[in-house]
Order: sequence, then C-alpha cells, then structure tokens
Amino acid sequence: MRVPRILLPDHPLLPGPCEFEGEAVHHLGRVLRRRAGDLVILCDGAGTAFEGVIEAIDTRRCRVHLERPCDDAVESPLKLRLGLALLRGERMDYALQKCCELGVTSIDLLLTDRIELRLEGKRLANRLRHFNGVLQHAVEQSGRTRLPELTPPRQLHEWTASLPEDATRLMLDPEGTPLTVVGDDAPRHVVLVSGPEGGFDDAEVAALAATGFERVRLGPRVLRAETAPVVALAVLQWLHGDFRET
Repeated sequence: MRVPRILLPDHPLLPGPCEFEGEAVHHLGRVLRRRAGDLVILCDGAGTAFEGVIEAIDTRRCRVHLERPCDDAVESPLKLRLGLALLRGERMDYALQKCCELGVTSIDLLLTDRIELRLEGKRLANRLRHFNGVLQHAVEQSGRTRLPELTPPRQLHEWTASLPEDATRLMLDPEGTPLTVVGDDAPRHVVLVSGPEGGFDDAEVAALAATGFERVRLGPRVLRAETAPVVALAVLQWLHGDFRET
C-alpha cells in the first residue's frame, strides 16, 4: 500500500513526535482512512520530508512519530518558473495541478489583455486560497517535497521587470520556433510564459520579445491555454530536467 504524503506548510519537522490539526487530519483519517500504526510521510513544502508512524488520530488531531528523513531526489534539477495568464474555472485548476506534478518551481499569475477572468478583493483572496489548495494536493499526490510558490496576479510589464537576468526566457507562441530545437546550452533556470484563451496580443508579444523572451511553439497544432504550459514543461523536463534519468 502506498504511503500517503501529507503537506504541512511552514510546520517544523524534526525526528520525534509531531502533532497537527486541521484539514490534514480530516484528509488522513476520513479520506485516506489511516489509523494508528500506519506509515505516513510528512513534508513542510520547503524540501524537508520525514517518514513516520501514526501514534494517535481522531477527528481533530493527529500525532505522528517521525523516524527518518526522505530523499529529496523527486525534485528536478531544472528550475522552472511559469508566468501563467489567469484562466477560467476548471481550466485554471487543471493547469496548476499538472504543472505542479511536472515539477514547476514557481507560478506567477498574470493579467493580460485578453484574459476572461477578473478577480479583486475578497473574490481574489478566495481564489488564491483555492489555487494554493490545488497545489498542495498536487504536491501530496505526486510525491513532491517542495510546494511551488504562487504569486498574486500582476500586469505583464511588472512581472518581466522582476525576472532574473540569467534565466532562459521562453514565450509560448504558435508561430514561434519549435521548442525542441531551442535551449541547446542546457539551461538550469527557465522562465516560461503562457497566455490566456485568446493568446497574447501583438503588443504583448512585442513587449515580451523586447525583454529577451524567445517565441517557441509545440508542434503543428494549436493547444488550449490550459494544455500548452503542461506540454511545454514536460518537453523541458525531457530536454533539460530529470525525465530521462528515471
């Protein structure tokens, strides 16, 4: 039976007893139906993970005795930062979940001219909580030890101004160069930007190109906005990450 992985962000993990409350207890006890004596892996989302044994669990609290650290080899050596235009409904959830499974390091939400989703105030706060929940569950299900950083939506020009200068910059564009023939210098840090349902407009494409982004495409077909970043990350992991090592 697969050992379940529970994410406890910002929770210090050390050998010995560890007690926690909240949604993680409900998921472990009610959803996964784990009981005292069962094995569990706890991770803090920052790279630390421990395997332990459940000592006690009820509807409110769980106590685990942490025994040994877990290997961090599940994290890719390729640092992948994704700029993702806001998408509607389940499309956004899908993109976040799959990009997390594929090893993305951080996700920056972007406001672009053609986005169809507008968030502000309380609604924005609620959606960000939901998005972080999607990422947390994806971390647990995929066996990762690091929770991707998620930044609130910002304008495209603000985002590009914050980027590191030493990263390889790639922009998804159906009219670009095939992704498989770029980046032959084996980059260790890639910034990928993916547009909304209607794509980037001409001014945005020009602005991204002016800040060093190379236009790349994914085959002869036009992919949906939630599909394109997932496929691109998979290709990058194959070319420069850890897909060939396992």
